[in-house]
Amino acid sequence: MTQSKDTIKKSYKQLSSEERGQIQSLYEDHYSIRAIAKRLARDPSTISREIKRGTVTQARHRDSNVQLWRLYPALFCR
Repeated sequence: MTQSKDTIKKSYKQLSSEERGQIQSLYEDHYSIRAIAKRLARDPSTISREIKRGTVTQARHRDSNVQLWRLYPALFCR
């Protein structure tokens, strides 16, 4: 059995600002990372990295923090 040393060059395409806007909009509408990736024909890890990198506003975390602070007095203050 012979092994080939040929490699396949992967072509990388950066996300456009339009795609970043779509990611942000869909993420704010509570779409999952996989659903966003499917709509944009991108790998879920690409979408995840964009969100973690901070180029997309993380509205879910911001919203959950607001809800937590609204509940704080009822939970911890007596």
